[in-house]
Amino acid sequence: MSIKENTQPGTEAAGPASFFAPGGAVERAIKNFEPRRQQGEMAAAVYKAIAERKHLVVEAGTGVGKSVAYLLPSALWAARGRKKIVVATHTKALQEQLVKHDLPVVKHMLAEQGLALNYFLLMGSANYLCLSRLERSGAHQSDLFDTQEEQAAAGELREWARTGASGCRSSIPLRIAQRVWEEVCRDPDICLGRKCPNREACLYRRDIALAKQADVLVVNQHLYFAGLPIPAFDAVIFDEAHNLEEVASAFMGFSVSDKQVKRLVDDIYNPKSGRGLARRLKNPPANWLADMRQAVGEVNFASRDFFHELTEKLGFGSFEGKVPAKAKRLREPGIIENNLAEPLLALTVLLSQALGYSQSDLEEAEIKGYLKRCLALAEQVNVFLKCTSADHAYWLEVSYSKKNPAASIHRAPVDVSEALRKELFEEGYPVILTSATLAVDGSFEMIKTRLGLDNPSELLLDSPFDYKNQAVVYVPEGIPDPQDYKAYEAAVIKECAKLPAAVSGGIFLLFTSWQLLAKSFSALAGRFPGRPLFRQGDKLPQHLIAEFKRSGNGILFGTDTFWQGIDVTGPALSCVVIVRLPFGSPDSPLEEARQEWMTARGMNVFSEYALPRAVVKFRQGFGRLIRSRTDFGAVVVLDPRIQTARYGAKFLRSIPTCRRVRTLAALKSFFTRV
Repeated sequence: MSIKENTQPGTEAAGPASFFAPGGAVERAIKNFEPRRQQGEMAAAVYKAIAERKHLVVEAGTGVGKSVAYLLPSALWAARGRKKIVVATHTKALQEQLVKHDLPVVKHMLAEQGLALNYFLLMGSANYLCLSRLERSGAHQSDLFDTQEEQAAAGELREWARTGASGCRSSIPLRIAQRVWEEVCRDPDICLGRKCPNREACLYRRDIALAKQADVLVVNQHLYFAGLPIPAFDAVIFDEAHNLEEVASAFMGFSVSDKQVKRLVDDIYNPKSGRGLARRLKNPPANWLADMRQAVGEVNFASRDFFHELTEKLGFGSFEGKVPAKAKRLREPGIIENNLAEPLLALTVLLSQALGYSQSDLEEAEIKGYLKRCLALAEQVNVFLKCTSADHAYWLEVSYSKKNPAASIHRAPVDVSEALRKELFEEGYPVILTSATLAVDGSFEMIKTRLGLDNPSELLLDSPFDYKNQAVVYVPEGIPDPQDYKAYEAAVIKECAKLPAAVSGGIFLLFTSWQLLAKSFSALAGRFPGRPLFRQGDKLPQHLIAEFKRSGNGILFGTDTFWQGIDVTGPALSCVVIVRLPFGSPDSPLEEARQEWMTARGMNVFSEYALPRAVVKFRQGFGRLIRSRTDFGAVVVLDPRIQTARYGAKFLRSIPTCRRVRTLAALKSFFTRV
């Protein structure tokens, strides 16, 4: 542990230290609470940083209890001074944990001190039911929905909304198909605001009012960057902060898919079904509907032509066959003509004409909303084809399948540090960044550089778990270097086939390549009677994890999704296999552009960027294993570079000190003893 600023006299006494003392509020509130030095240290540092309006970076190893360690001091400070704290997470799972488990405990602890605490979870506006659009769905259901089932589902929603307490989709006790939800959810582009006849009953507005009253507001990181619909707050805490750069980059860029274009145009007018906004307008000008039919047809044709030309020019070939998704970078302007510009312009002219024939405020807002989207689409396509900014990456991504081939264009900044420095860290309120994996070799230099964070306070806390006795690391001998890919691939499959005989509990196989995952799954399927196999992509991740936990001895094949944010305790997860050191793919368009940008600035891309990022992800994968004081298990690394490469020791230094076993027999013996 290290902290770069000493606690000033009196700060700790005024802060949360007494809550964590033996017999204190935390022990009374949390069943089977075990005091952890690291948790108290983190709480004191968070309180001090917020009270002194300073930024803080905190790494808290697995088992520290970091959510309570930042919620309690920040809530204490907010409740005492009637301040507002925003907590922004990356995953919905953590949001739910905070609101359903941790914050109720903190509220109880503060109540013992005579302090009241209000907290609230606010979702993005598309997660809320819009009463005006819901009413419209009843008046125009034959124009909006394709099946009687969809119409019936919308009817159930209308009935529920009469007495429903919340308009948030996750709180509505009905199964709602995505197609139905898209027609009745809140759409900020067509919100009537003060003109809305349902303004007083608006479910989203009700939640905004609750968010404004909250001392602690929980949101996701995407919503934070999109702009919180509250006037002001006094501090922000980013949990799962290792994702912050990617979230910011996605928000500052854009993506447009062929399916998005098709859906936008179909919503305006669908020639096949005869449905859409254009059909709902009454008394349009003569020939207007015929002109609209022609215009949407031309946009659809131009869109197909646009994406087809791009795929050919960038060397993708046709949509035939079935291969994994691929991405290729656009490097020069004018690679194809912008054949979407004129059809989109014609469509916007027709939408502008329709404004004079709208029959209601909602209809007018709907027309303006589609007009805004068409203009934004035209601008994004234009910006993409020009690709003039050296500070951005431009690329086309294509996924192939027999039923649903898809293509999308993307633009993203290669560096977000200056934008975050100005728009986040120089705003005047304290920012707390925390995660179980932020440091590399005991240093926060990479995350500070990538995010534009200058001179924050720093706190590095190890895990309270006894890794020397709870975990072992096994690196099999004789596996070829991944550069000899065919030999390496065969060795990986061979080693994975051996592990179930030594590990009776559940196994995670964490891959960095979909191709190797698929080949390994195919080779190993059916070879382990009585042990279910789970493959990422076959079901939603949360369903796979639920079934994996229930099985108790399953084998799960996963990639990125399962390297972080997954919590499986007990024997149900006894072994984590890191198939390959998780270096980012250098041919990923965004990664390639980032590395070129860094090289142009004289940076050592490998040591300053690629290696630190791989180490952080390695730590995330390792962290899936030990989730409680009673867990035991093994991490198996099937990449020999962790022992043979000069940088391999950096990976091993980045994880808690564990015992090493050198043979499969020793691994089996470890599990036999525990």
